[in-house]
Amino acid sequence: MMHIPGIARLYSMLLRLFMKFDYIGENVIIDPSCEIRRAAAPYIHLGNDVSLGKDVWLNIPYEASVPVKNRPIIKIGDGTAIGRRCMITALNSIEIGNNVLFGPGVFIADHSHEFGDTSRPIMSQGVTEPGKVIIEEGCWFGYHSAVIAHKGREIRIGRNSAIGANAVVTESFPSYSVLVGNPARNVSKAK
Repeated sequence: MMHIPGIARLYSMLLRLFMKFDYIGENVIIDPSCEIRRAAAPYIHLGNDVSLGKDVWLNIPYEASVPVKNRPIIKIGDGTAIGRRCMITALNSIEIGNNVLFGPGVFIADHSHEFGDTSRPIMSQGVTEPGKVIIEEGCWFGYHSAVIAHKGREIRIGRNSAIGANAVVTESFPSYSVLVGNPARNVSKAK
């Protein structure tokens, strides 16, 4: 697809008019290749100056029970930039703070596929009980990193943490962490 300057701004204005987001702030830029279902929009909060790159997918699966009214399920804070091909999928709650930077291909989920019954195909088992993901302000996510919370667990990544390329985060870490590996471990020297 050819990139034409201004098309993303025009597309963002159209989404503002025709999609009923929980909230959509000023100067939000959404690339036309992004996938956001109309039914999911009322549960998505986009702060001011948010940027969603090419092929970003904000997803609230059909398996979601009727969400609590007036409470977003996906909340993205002011100044956050989501890189191309990132996927954020939530059944319960994903909160992304202000000024968070996502490299390409980052995956954030508050649930997973259920696979406990070995006698049934995984695709027929549904999803796990959702957890909660909180990413505090100023974090940076490297290429293809992932955060996955499920079975009712909460994962909190403290402010100004760096998550390295291909890291898989499945537990909470304090502010100023430098997370690498699968499963992620903190290699920061900050105290």
